[in-house]
Amino acid sequence: MVKEVNHHLTDFKDQLAVYFKFFKDHPDLIKLFLNAGLEGELLNQQTKFLKELINYSHPNLKLPPYAISYQSGGIYMLLVWWVGHDYQKPINELLSYIENHIVINS
Repeated sequence: MVKEVNHHLTDFKDQLAVYFKFFKDHPDLIKLFLNAGLEGELLNQQTKFLKELINYSHPNLKLPPYAISYQSGGIYMLLVWWVGHDYQKPINELLSYIENHIVINS
């Protein structure tokens, strides 16, 4: 059972750090999803989460749904790559890449 933790982070990068750390702290969970062939469902749930996260951290940003899906796909594939490489890269390096290549500004 995974315990729900409430974070009061307003910075998008800090929120993503918590997200990535969750999967690093629970490696069996994401591997279970991936091994069960649930990549699509995991991506769909992450996209819903990302939409809420962007709306919370950037309330004035009005990204169209296709832009959120595009951003989510990049973050998701980076997460899957990271899991597949046994979390060898530090979270901060991944977040720096996301910050430089995924545009979340108005």
